[in-house]
Amino acid sequence: MSGPPTPPSSCCSRRAFLKGALAFPAAATLPGLFARAEWAAGGGDEVLVLVRLDGGNDGLNTVVPYADDLYHRARPGIGVKNPVELSDSIGLHPSLAALRGAWDEGALAIVQGVGYRDSSRSHFTSTDIWHTAFTTTPERWSGWAGRALDRMDEGEVPALQLDPAPLSLALTGERVVVPAVADAEGFRVRGNKELLEALVARPREGVLEHVRRAAETAYRTAERLEKALGSGDAAGYPDTDLARRLWQVARLVEGGLPARVYAVRLSGFDTHSRQANAHAVLLKTLGDALAAFQADLKAKGLDRRVLLMTYSEFGRRVEENRSLGTDHGTAAPLFVMGGRVKGGLKGAHPSLADLDQGDLKHHTDFRQVYATVLERWLNADARAVLGAAYAPLPFV
Repeated sequence: MSGPPTPPSSCCSRRAFLKGALAFPAAATLPGLFARAEWAAGGGDEVLVLVRLDGGNDGLNTVVPYADDLYHRARPGIGVKNPVELSDSIGLHPSLAALRGAWDEGALAIVQGVGYRDSSRSHFTSTDIWHTAFTTTPERWSGWAGRALDRMDEGEVPALQLDPAPLSLALTGERVVVPAVADAEGFRVRGNKELLEALVARPREGVLEHVRRAAETAYRTAERLEKALGSGDAAGYPDTDLARRLWQVARLVEGGLPARVYAVRLSGFDTHSRQANAHAVLLKTLGDALAAFQADLKAKGLDRRVLLMTYSEFGRRVEENRSLGTDHGTAAPLFVMGGRVKGGLKGAHPSLADLDQGDLKHHTDFRQVYATVLERWLNADARAVLGAAYAPLPFV
C-alpha cells in the first residue's frame, strides 16, 4: 500500500499563488479561477459530472427498503408509503419517478451502503473526507479529482465548477487550477480589454509568467465557452438552477470543450425538522434535472461519453426525530448514470436489524466508487491518486 501524495512544502506554491492572484470579483476582470492549460479543439474523452447533495442526504428515504417493517417502525411520520418499486424490496422516493426511464434502460446504477469507517457526523469534516479521499487531517490538502487532473497524460486537463460557492476541495490540485463560476454563460472576460491584452502580451518573466498564462487562458477560453453554449434555450429541462447548470454542461460537452470533470451542487439536505415536504421537493429537483440531462445527452449521441455521479457527505439516522426530521448519520446510497453504466442495484441495502448506535453500517467504502471512476472512466492511476488500492465496483 502506497502512502498519500506529499503535500506542498510551502503555502506559497504555484497553485496557491495563482489562486490568490486571480481571485478577482467577476464584475471586475476575470471571473473565478482559471486553468492555465489551453483547451484544445476537438473535445476530450470521457467526461465525469459530479453532483453534490449538500447537507447530508437522507438515503433511507431516497432509496427505500419499503418491504422492511423495521423501516416503517422507525419512521412512522416521514416514511415513504408509495415508492417507485425497483425490486420486490427496494424502491425510489416517488419524487424521483423521472429516473424510472434511465433505470429501465439500464443507464442508472444505485450503489448502496456507501460510507467509510468511523464516519464523522460533522458537515465540514465529512465533506473534506469525501472531497480529499483521506480520513487523516494532515493529508487533506488536495482533492481526489484535482490530483487525478494533475496526473493526466496530456498535461493539465481542466475541469469546471458551475456553482457560486468557492472552488470545491475535490477539484483542488497542485498543478491544475480550476475555474469556479456561478453560471457558464457569465464566464466572460470583463473589464478593460486593452489591459487584459497588455497582460497577455507581457514578456515571460519570472512568477508573473504564471499570471500571464492564466490571464491568457481566461481571455482565449471565454470566446470558446460562449460559442459552445450557443444561443439555444434549455427546452426540455425544468426551470431550476440545477437543471440549468446541467443543461450548460451538456452544451459545453456538445460544443467540444475538453474539460474532463464538471461539478454542480444542490443544497438543502440538512433536514433536521419537517423533512417530508422539503426532501420531496429536493428529490424532485434532482430527479427531474438528471432525467432531462440524460435524455438530452442521449438525443445528441453523447450519453456514452458522460458519466454522472451523485454524492453527499453522509446519510441520516434510521429513526426520525421528534421534529419529524432526521439527524446526521452515516452510510447512504449514491447514483451513477450514463450510457455505458451497468445499471441496477449494486450491493445489498444495509440491514436495519444490525445498526451501529442507531446508524446504518456501510459495506462499500466510498473510495471504491472513486477507484472505479478513476480507473475505468478517467483512465487514471487510482492507487496513485487515492494513496492505496481499493477494489473497483461493477457499475461501469
